[in-house]
Amino acid sequence: MTRPQLRVLTRIVGLVAFTLCFALVIEYSQGRTGSATPAAPLPAPAADASVAVPAVLAGPRTGATAGTSVTFAGLPSIGAIFGVDGARASDGHHFCTASVVDSPGGNVVATAAHCVVTPGSGTPAPGSVVFVPGYHDKQEPYGEWISSRIVVDPRWTANGDPDYDVAFLVVARDHDPSARLADYVGAQHIAFGTQLPQQVGVIGYPSAAEEPVACHNTLKSYSATQSEFDCPGFTDGSSGGPMLTGIDARTGRGTLIGVIGGYEQGGFSDSVSYASSFGDGVHSLYLQATTTG
Repeated sequence: MTRPQLRVLTRIVGLVAFTLCFALVIEYSQGRTGSATPAAPLPAPAADASVAVPAVLAGPRTGATAGTSVTFAGLPSIGAIFGVDGARASDGHHFCTASVVDSPGGNVVATAAHCVVTPGSGTPAPGSVVFVPGYHDKQEPYGEWISSRIVVDPRWTANGDPDYDVAFLVVARDHDPSARLADYVGAQHIAFGTQLPQQVGVIGYPSAAEEPVACHNTLKSYSATQSEFDCPGFTDGSSGGPMLTGIDARTGRGTLIGVIGGYEQGGFSDSVSYASSFGDGVHSLYLQATTTG
């Protein structure tokens, strides 16, 4: 091969190599910094579909023994709260419980204030958290929903007043801002100023477990502004767990009248839980959350 021919061949090989490298760089950059990986598709909307509701949650109507807890696979509208950093289902590091509640926008979730704001911290803007409805056994059947807004009473933020240990989260699905969570998982009704005692079903996600705990018993007054629920198994991580009256044995939907929290941030014993009363202050928080959710 002559020198001119070798020079031409070298240029051709160099051009081909450059083209391949450039194509790889473009592909890599698009995969890393271009359009993000779309969220996994959600199951078809089934907000009113029948679900596996444990008999214990339906209370006396099913003859279940009051004050006896069971583990189960969870309900679509109730889930676990995770931090925003790192994987969720794969690491299993959930630290609180929350439930979807009725709202015009379909994206409001109720939990305990101490789950999202350190009591008395004075922090006006809590960091984001991730809500995983229906979570169990490291599975995320309805995906991850990130808080876009967290509403907490300033009396909790300022001094950790246990009468205001309630928070509402407005959540959104990554890469799918038009999605309405309640359309997929349903929502619990919510009531304020409910007179006690009441028969309630309670669900919580202990941090050390991968399935929630369920129990029904009487929710009774502990003080003028706090209520008490007695049942074993509600350890750390159960905070924010819903206290529901009138649970439908087919859909698992009821009416939220409290969340685990309040006195002693929900209680120091796994068998005694507390809740802040849903009075005017909590109603005001709910109205604030529903103006955007």
